[in-house]
Amino acid sequence: MQQQHTSHTEHDLNAAMDIVQPQWAPAWQRAILAFAVGGLIMQTGFDVLDVHLEWFSGINSFNGAWILAMSVLPVGAGVVIGMIYGFGGKYLAHFPPLAVLVISYYQSMHMPEPAGMHLLPKGMMTMFIILQMEFCAVGGFIGELFMRRRTGWTSKYAKKSDSERLPEERDS
Repeated sequence: MQQQHTSHTEHDLNAAMDIVQPQWAPAWQRAILAFAVGGLIMQTGFDVLDVHLEWFSGINSFNGAWILAMSVLPVGAGVVIGMIYGFGGKYLAHFPPLAVLVISYYQSMHMPEPAGMHLLPKGMMTMFIILQMEFCAVGGFIGELFMRRRTGWTSKYAKKSDSERLPEERDS
């Protein structure tokens, strides 16, 4: 009886391993690393593109670098976050842009703006932060898909369908 129980448990373990591979670190370590790397990518991207979302100087503010910083940068950071964290990366990806942009806005509040620039109102900056968070979450979802560790939809340990075939399927 004991051997039968052991083989059943071994079967369940094999079935679980067939669907999800073990992760390289505990979730809290992956979360800290993914958050830090995501924040670093966001801040480095803003610095390289020389974009400050919290500064506004009229229609001239919306140039190619600004568009890249608003769309491509957070998606790219989200992909990296999703690939580091794995399943659940789309949720974690919301927070690095929030941290980076809130810190940046706070710093801009306490220092003089460059000539011709104005600090965005808090409501407008909140909208930009939410957009950044959502773009980063989309990237996190894409990163999850890249890191999906499944064998496919049909696992050799999966239960077979208990439904009957449709009449047109029986004939062929």
